[in-house]
Amino acid sequence: MVSNKDLADKLYDIADILEMQDVKWEPRAYRTAAITISGLSDDITSIYKAGKLTQLEGVGKSIAESITEYIETGKIKKYDKLKRDYPIDLTTFRKIRGLGPKRVYFLYKKLKIKNLDDLKSAIESHKIMNLEGFGEKSEDELKRSIESFMSIKEERLLLGYVIDYTENIINKLVKSGFFEKVKIAGSMRRMKETIGDIDILAISENPEAGMNFFSNLDEVKSIIVSGPTKTTVELGIGTTCDIRILKRDSFGAAMQYFTGNKDHNVKLRKIAISKGLKLNEYGLFKGKKIIAEKDEEKIYRELGMDWIPPELRENTGEIEAAQNHSLPELIDYKDILGDLHTHSKDSDGMNSLEEMAVSAEKTGLKYIALTNHSKGLYVAHGLDDERFSEINKRIDKFNDSSKGIKILKGTELEILKDGSLDLKQTTLKEFDFVIGAIHQNISMDSKEITDRLIRAINTGNINTIAHPTDRIIGEREPLKLNFEKVMEACVNNEVLLEINGYPERSDLPFDLVKKAKEYKIKFSLGSDSHRPEHLKFIKLACAIARRGWLEKKDVVNTFNYKDILGLKR
Repeated sequence: MVSNKDLADKLYDIADILEMQDVKWEPRAYRTAAITISGLSDDITSIYKAGKLTQLEGVGKSIAESITEYIETGKIKKYDKLKRDYPIDLTTFRKIRGLGPKRVYFLYKKLKIKNLDDLKSAIESHKIMNLEGFGEKSEDELKRSIESFMSIKEERLLLGYVIDYTENIINKLVKSGFFEKVKIAGSMRRMKETIGDIDILAISENPEAGMNFFSNLDEVKSIIVSGPTKTTVELGIGTTCDIRILKRDSFGAAMQYFTGNKDHNVKLRKIAISKGLKLNEYGLFKGKKIIAEKDEEKIYRELGMDWIPPELRENTGEIEAAQNHSLPELIDYKDILGDLHTHSKDSDGMNSLEEMAVSAEKTGLKYIALTNHSKGLYVAHGLDDERFSEINKRIDKFNDSSKGIKILKGTELEILKDGSLDLKQTTLKEFDFVIGAIHQNISMDSKEITDRLIRAINTGNINTIAHPTDRIIGEREPLKLNFEKVMEACVNNEVLLEINGYPERSDLPFDLVKKAKEYKIKFSLGSDSHRPEHLKFIKLACAIARRGWLEKKDVVNTFNYKDILGLKR
């Protein structure tokens, strides 16, 4: 059984090594294929069996042959040869900030650094600071990057890359005919940004046949435990999946129990005890009599509260609000009319602005903001004032001819080290929607980075702040911001905060969303799409909004196109 993750890692490695060799076009091709495979909702083996490998974005004939070779033999000759010549732990180094392929190769040539231990040893002995192009500052930054990586490293998967994969499994189970009902539980039902494993609950009149069907899915790599009511398997994406077959009458209680979270459930059980009741995965009991079991709503009702949406079940005040009948009316996915953070191939995207707009329209959106990077972020092919003016004319032309979706002229504007902005005032006036963003010089202390962001907010040229904490889940810790001061500046200048749905970012985190709502701050949602397949991440941004207690009125993506054009800046 081939793992999508393992295959993607190998393709990433090939891309990195080819870049080290100064090969011109192949690195981009292999990297695109790796990105595609990382985000697949289907198992790569299923796509191979269907003869559809070359239909995947970035997978041409040559890469398809490598994938076929890996599926059929477990090896890729091209990969094995390259790794013999470059025996470097590239998978780990890709997660260390400040280490691109060329830098990794330079360290390997000069100091024979092959892995993280070698790198840490070289830093401790101050060998790196003496290398050309590095210095003491670079060595210190690498040390901090490693410390950050080690402190947040955990074996969890990003929701955005797992949810479609899981829904595909659910659909197969439903269509099999062996199951009466199949539902997701656990952290995925709560839409937590990372998951440790996958929990599926089901009802079946034929458990043995149902479990046998599940165990033989293409997605299953190995069977860990198999039984008539519970089976645990390892999936090809690198995580485990539990499926439990339940009695029809206790399904609601099980959904409540296995959705969690733990703190939420502990508090509910204490409330049950205070009422002379007992709550567990089988139901709500008074003595031996079952009070509620079939549906969650009745369980919450019998405990004296409103039903609580799964996204809120984090023991952050939702139980008290449910008891007081004051839960928010959460924003719904269907309320989202537009995506306010997308990119095209004019900077670091993969598709034309027209293709991005047409793809967004197919998902049901009414508008997108095209927010390519400004020139200060040169690694993302940021654009200068003249290029933006050219693109804005193309957007005007598209909008004039489009009878449906519209494009907002925008930019993801680099906030420079001193808090100034990256484009001329005359250029900024051309935009409909400006996202202010920090991508560079992020190692500043709390006061410096906070003052820098506030200076940008105070310019009056920004609509929203992109991925405000600048975290990368599993790789980079948040900026050391004084978030209260940032929120005060946003309030004073009527600046929004972005909820970025790109899986690695998922930023703002839900707890800060909830805090910012208390300041009466409004929010923008963005997928941070760099290709059409990323547009679905707007739903992840909406999930974070729901986890942060936001209502329709709190999010400007619920506004129509003309109202977005009228936002203050």
